Amino acid sequence: MIKGLIPALCCVVTVLAQAASAQSGRISEDRATFAFSLNGRSVEITRDGADCPPSCVQPMQAAPGIGTVGELEVMDFLEIFVSTGKGLLIDARLPEGFARGTVPGAVNVPEATLRPDNPYRDDLLNALGVRSGDFSGAFDLVVFGAGAEDPQAVQALRSLMDSGYPANKLKYYRGGVLAWTTLGLSLASGQ
Repeated sequence: MIKGLIPALCCVVTVLAQAASAQSGRISEDRATFAFSLNGRSVEITRDGADCPPSCVQPMQAAPGIGTVGELEVMDFLEIFVSTGKGLLIDARLPEGFARGTVPGAVNVPEATLRPDNPYRDDLLNALGVRSGDFSGAFDLVVFGAGAEDPQAVQALRSLMDSGYPANKLKYYRGGVLAWTTLGLSLASGQ
């Protein structure tokens, strides 16, 4: 009886291993690889990175109407909006990531706290300037995560839009902490 189980177990292990390896090399949830023809030759783009999902390459635009910004625009936002109390730079990562270092001037609002199933979301929206469903006094926000493969910022922005937050008050810093540090820019200790 055990002899009959070993080949079956081998097949199950092989199938599971293939499924796991297929996930880890995905570019996005709907694209494992990308192939195109250039000068009559086939070219394929693959990815060797963290498991996708959850760590898939994120789109340049988080949602319709939300602009994407780079590092210089983040610095301008800090000067024009954050320093004057009109906006917030939001680090959507979990507190552990925030504590290891964040973009100077950022506050930690983990993505999960913005989901509709959070019973305290209305309190959080109130802290962001939303008064009884009125978004006219809402802060301008720039939201970021770990980097271009981190879904937390995109999810946070989508949750904010689902709550009624106006897209014109939201920006997406897709590069996140990884792009910030890759460019040699300094981090602040998260509090």
